[in-house]
Amino acid sequence: MNSRRDFLKRTGLASGGLVIGLNFLQSCVNEVANIPANAEPLVDLENGFEAQGALSVTDFLQIRPDGSVFLSLTKYEMGQGVSTGLSSILAEELEADWEKINIKYIKSSVSESDITGGSTSTLLHWDLLRKAGAFAKYLLIAAAAKEWSVYKDQCYAENGYIHQHGSTVKLGYGELVGSIVVPGNYRTLFDEVPLKYQSKFKLIGKSLKSKIIPDIVTGKHPFSIDVRLPNMKYAAVLRCPVFKGKLIGFDASDALKVPGVEKVVEIEGVILDAATHIRDGVAVIANSTWAAFQGKLAVKAEWDLGENAKMEHQKFVADCLEQLDSDKGTEILRIGKKTNTSEMDQIISYTYEFPYQHHVCMEPLNATSHFKGDSCEMWVGTQSADKIIFNIEKHLGIPKENIKINCHPSGGGFGLRYSSEYAVESMVVSKAAGGDLVKMCYSREDDIKFDYLNPFELNKHTVGIKDGRPLFWDFKNVMANWGGLLGWMYYDIPNCSGTQITVDGFTQVGAWRSVMANAEGFSTECFMDEVAHELNRDPLEFRLSLLPRNKMVDFKHSHKCNINRLRGALELVAKKAKWGKSMPEDSAQGIAVYPYMHGNGYGAVVAEVSIANNAIKVTKITASIDCGLVINPDQVRQQMEGGVIWALSAIFYGGTEYEDGVVQRSNFHDNPVLRINEIPEIEVHICENDETQPWGVGEIAGPPTYAAVCNAIFAATGKRIRKLPIKKSVKAL
Repeated sequence: MNSRRDFLKRTGLASGGLVIGLNFLQSCVNEVANIPANAEPLVDLENGFEAQGALSVTDFLQIRPDGSVFLSLTKYEMGQGVSTGLSSILAEELEADWEKINIKYIKSSVSESDITGGSTSTLLHWDLLRKAGAFAKYLLIAAAAKEWSVYKDQCYAENGYIHQHGSTVKLGYGELVGSIVVPGNYRTLFDEVPLKYQSKFKLIGKSLKSKIIPDIVTGKHPFSIDVRLPNMKYAAVLRCPVFKGKLIGFDASDALKVPGVEKVVEIEGVILDAATHIRDGVAVIANSTWAAFQGKLAVKAEWDLGENAKMEHQKFVADCLEQLDSDKGTEILRIGKKTNTSEMDQIISYTYEFPYQHHVCMEPLNATSHFKGDSCEMWVGTQSADKIIFNIEKHLGIPKENIKINCHPSGGGFGLRYSSEYAVESMVVSKAAGGDLVKMCYSREDDIKFDYLNPFELNKHTVGIKDGRPLFWDFKNVMANWGGLLGWMYYDIPNCSGTQITVDGFTQVGAWRSVMANAEGFSTECFMDEVAHELNRDPLEFRLSLLPRNKMVDFKHSHKCNINRLRGALELVAKKAKWGKSMPEDSAQGIAVYPYMHGNGYGAVVAEVSIANNAIKVTKITASIDCGLVINPDQVRQQMEGGVIWALSAIFYGGTEYEDGVVQRSNFHDNPVLRINEIPEIEVHICENDETQPWGVGEIAGPPTYAAVCNAIFAATGKRIRKLPIKKSVKAL
């Protein structure tokens, strides 16, 4: 394959622009010739980034005749800045002009590359983006060398131009895209093209300005809630207020009198999996969101609320505690031997409660759907287009090749948009409405009342002490509606066991920023603090004594836990916070550390609290993070700061209340988040390391923050916190 015509077919070089499709790149990486010689072009530049004929994600990299570079983002932008971080990796190897890098969002996908979660976006794209940039640079240099009739090694790339050594002549990338000829050994070249040495990086490691903030502040950022399409209707859904309840019947006569309301249709619930359901409901179709919302208020519905209407939160917790103290459970962790408790000098055991938690994103859930019988199309902000496609195919019977998902960024995600039920629900509404193109929006009240929540957890930790040192650790967990105990015991305790019990909760549950690490980080680090104090040991010194250097711990998870990196984060935060310093009266410090192994990142926090007028105030948070090679220091700090604020909101205001199976919270007045005047000073320090690739960032700050704050409150008040949320009054502790 050495003709320009063949390269056009395989990489979509057309209309004077170089385009490298993601399928093409992945096939190069895998050395799998999955594109036939007679394949149609992967992209059609006349249709922008529509990429007709692509198998999955397309338009990965595009260089246009004006020299501008477009990265079509295959990871979900929800405010975390992934668009800036990933484009800087590409630009680094491509030697592109940073000011000419542009972001586009994928139009449709059936590829797992779109799944965004677990703090893995950067680490999963690190190699692919570097190779893509380096390969494109190689092609540009080859084109320039041919143009000048010189050897390739006489040319070099810099800031969007190909230069000739010892000469002032240069050619812009845009000038060269029409002259590119791909060599026959392109697959080998893709894998073998040299990458830059870390010491030569110009963009990676720098705090580059965001690629999306200008569009956000000027209203150009393409949120899915802003979608406007010809002949589009608007929908609001009156949902059964109790999880798994059923619709008996409804009266739509008053709703149909609301100006703008066009029809009212029944929505039959769909069980997507054990934890997530589309609820029975009534959808109001109207010519505006306001009319749809008003029509929904006018619908009179009769429900069979089912068994969950009998659920009361306190009884539920009591039942979970009873389960925790039973012999039930599945053992999923066993390290070392089973230890006879009678041989121990001391047994220490405590139980910790982490509540259901709401997401409360700034942009309420929404999706625009068009059901067309044997095909459909959707416009949505999602962390997983794959899950949407899977469930539409499974429950609506549309073949996945006939499902088109237009992916938009969103105003927050935090795991909420990893679920698919809100998106699938919008397609169910479109089908029920007779195939109308409908935008379904949740109100803020809907967004909270029908949120799928972080699962409720009880964690019981027991440790056996022999000769002043932990000899065994047992961890027992009760979780609502979702299995998957982490059991990450990173401290050097020779004998460890873990047991899990999954119980039926009374709401749908799913991912919430840091997911199960929240409850386990909170409980583990609070418990280790309690053990340290009972042994009359300094909490920092005690932890370090159980973190031996040069050790790797295998959690049977994504990555092995590097104790050197974990210990380094702990030592750095202690140094920067001046652990053990003299504190004012009624003030104290608390410390915690945690490895977030989904993304192989390590974080530690020292919290400082003060007590004044019987009120608790967090005055300062000092945090450290080891996230490997740092792409953008500002973005790392921003993610840590956001994670700290996220955790503080959960500490003081999180959880939820149920009466007769119905969520009682409904808006920011009864589900507050931290206000700006409550935010403490936050200081973030990035660990130096010799890592050669980036690791995860976004979910590291939360788990140690919960524990550090609670440990500091104990140090200041003498009162232990084993249950969240807490009241800000000391008397309430």
